[in-house]
Amino acid sequence: MCNPIEGCFSVLKARIKEQLALDRAEICDRTNMTDANGNRITIAERQMGFLERAATACMKCMTPRLVTQMELHCRDAVNAAEEGKDMMYGK
Repeated sequence: MCNPIEGCFSVLKARIKEQLALDRAEICDRTNMTDANGNRITIAERQMGFLERAATACMKCMTPRLVTQMELHCRDAVNAAEEGKDMMYGK
């Protein structure tokens, strides 16, 4: 991986998936198809609401420390490639 933002988004996606897994029962229950104001909403609008709430809750995982770690990881991968070294998955 040579792009640090890919690693950062990978972490964010994993956290969002964890959050959505916790809400699975509510996501699958389609008996309440109204918004906070009582207006009827579509399935897509309802699903987007779950996704937006999960993304908002998980955004705090995107820290300067994470970005720095991903930058260092990419630097090491590029340097290893330039030197012709084999890359090891998971390191």
